Amino acid sequence: MKINIYLISTVHKDKGNCTSESLFEILNKIKPDVVFCETSQQMFESFKKGLIHSSLEFNSIEKLSKHHSFSFVAIDSFPAPSLNFREKINELFGLIDKDNKYSNAWRKNNEKTYLLGFKYLNSEDSIQLFNEMSEREKHVISQLDNLEYNKVYKKWLNLLDSRENEMLENINSYVENNEFKNAVFLCGCAHRRAIFDKVKANKNIQLKWNLELPK
Repeated sequence: MKINIYLISTVHKDKGNCTSESLFEILNKIKPDVVFCETSQQMFESFKKGLIHSSLEFNSIEKLSKHHSFSFVAIDSFPAPSLNFREKINELFGLIDKDNKYSNAWRKNNEKTYLLGFKYLNSEDSIQLFNEMSEREKHVISQLDNLEYNKVYKKWLNLLDSRENEMLENINSYVENNEFKNAVFLCGCAHRRAIFDKVKANKNIQLKWNLELPK
């Protein structure tokens, strides 16, 4: 029998109708045996110690634990980028954000997140807007004609790709070593298209992926 796993795209802080309460309601409908989450074990431990207060996912998971028994699995253990690299990425995206088409797509994404919450984040509309932003990122960088920015951007894309691969590998590893029937994978909405493609390309016959929210 295949394991049923829902991919639930999320954001890491409450935004309008996208709240920890609404995520809890989704999770409570599914009643998962396992919750896979795009986070590290260190971050989850910090939350339990009260050092992190603003995580939408952690807050919903904490509430779910009071209603339903499940295993929590932090699957993002890829090393954090250096402070210097993060500063360069922030500098680069500061330039990208000046592009009108990019900033308009980002504004629409925020507006739809506030208004429609998880219904939007887990829709084709969300994927399309993130695709638009990705195309504008590449266009702006090509126009900058700056070798350093090109290197930083490629390194950024490689980092995202490596993290996504690692998270899926960690899910597969857990599946190989544990018995359960029902699971969710909480992952940031910016990864949705890539996760879609990787799940389809690297089929795990033990998993039946659900890519829509439960009714």
